[in-house]
Amino acid sequence: MKKWMRLPAFMAAFLLALLLPFSNAQAATLKDGTYSVNYTVLKAEGNAVSMANDYWLKPAKVIAKNGKLTVQMTIKNSSWVTEFKVPGNGGYVDTTVLSTNKKANTRLVQFQAQSLSKPIKSKIHVTVKSADYDHDYTIQLKFDESSMKSLSSNSANKSTGAQESQQPSKESTNKADTSTTKQQEENPQTGDTSQVGWLLVLVLCSGGFLARKWIIKQ
Repeated sequence: MKKWMRLPAFMAAFLLALLLPFSNAQAATLKDGTYSVNYTVLKAEGNAVSMANDYWLKPAKVIAKNGKLTVQMTIKNSSWVTEFKVPGNGGYVDTTVLSTNKKANTRLVQFQAQSLSKPIKSKIHVTVKSADYDHDYTIQLKFDESSMKSLSSNSANKSTGAQESQQPSKESTNKADTSTTKQQEENPQTGDTSQVGWLLVLVLCSGGFLARKWIIKQ
């Protein structure tokens, strides 16, 4: 009886060992291109939403190129957020300001990210002189990878970085980005689903063969 109970456990462990590395590899792969992705600004610990969430406009833009991710975000009430730092060089480094819009009180920033699968801890400093408010905060940027949508192909993305840094941020630009995002089809972030199907078939066949040999030996 114990021998037959071992068989399901063996099969489950076998399938898990083969499928987990494959799914992890898929999650870490993003084809070269430009994407939009929703995100939430959380407090330093846990999943509670930070008050700062209202000042980080959504969605963010993600530029994937040669295995590297560049994230671009627009901050409103920009004059209040005097510092915005992300992990880098063993500590925290300032995000790069691409453009500012003094009239709208916004600024477009960007930073490099290793992955979007886990929340990115960041440091911000908020100063509101009229309210005598001056504080440092730690926040987390939690990305919803399921919301990721393609904004451009690889070929269209070649000059995106240069164009973003040269053009000033305007309210009309933000509206155009939002409208473009709605029209794009959702990005299949992971690999071709047919590959998963074939892998599953191979796994089941291999598992059945091994199980048969195991039963014969017993």
